[in-house]
This record gives sequence, structure tokens and C-alpha cells, in this order.
Amino acid sequence: MTVIAEMDVKKESRNRITLPAIAVFDHYHVKVFDDGHIELYPRVLADPTISLRTLHRMDTANDNLTNGVVGPAVSPDEILAALGED
Repeated sequence: MTVIAEMDVKKESRNRITLPAIAVFDHYHVKVFDDGHIELYPRVLADPTISLRTLHRMDTANDNLTNGVVGPAVSPDEILAALGED
């Protein structure tokens, strides 16, 4: 890794510091250690978009539940037995 910038910063009265304009990412994960040093890791957030197909299936499942179109009840014991966790 190559250092592309180095600077000193001071925390302001509201305990904030400002990242330099060259910061590429909008979101960072921050780790604060007991010795006082801080590490920032860039984060790329996933697109929260849900497809129309998924939304349609969710609506259909909700309608089925509301209208009583459901499968037979399953006991937790049956699930554990099927998983082999007796």
C-alpha cells in the first residue's frame, strides 16, 4: 500500500473530525482501540432494491396467509428430528 496523503486533524467541540476531500468512499467502518488509535475501513453498502418478482411473491404469500391458505402445522420436535438433533 502506498500512502497518498498524510495530515494531522483535531477533533472539534462536538467530538467530530472531518475526512479530507480525497476520501473516496461515503461510508466507513470505524474501530476505536483502547490505546487511542482509530482505524477506518471503507464500506460499500449493498443496493437494497428488491425485485418486482420478489415483491409479488411476498404479496402473494401475505394474501395466502390472510385467506387461510396455509400448509399443515409442524411441531418444532418434527423439525429437530428431521435435522437429526433429537
